[in-house]
Amino acid sequence: MFQVRDPQKALRAIAFVRYGMAALFLLLALLQPEKLLFLGLAFLALAMARTGYCPLLRR
Repeated sequence: MFQVRDPQKALRAIAFVRYGMAALFLLLALLQPEKLLFLGLAFLALAMARTGYCPLLRR
């Protein structure tokens, strides 16, 4: 676990990266033959970004 000075700011930054990952996975789902894999990864990244789940940060 990492102790951060401002957990809300860190979670917002992590959520921004996860939204980017979800967009990347959606793009890959359009271009690659493994559509279900990339759609599942995009859903997981979106769910983690929306809930603010991060097991590495100590609040």
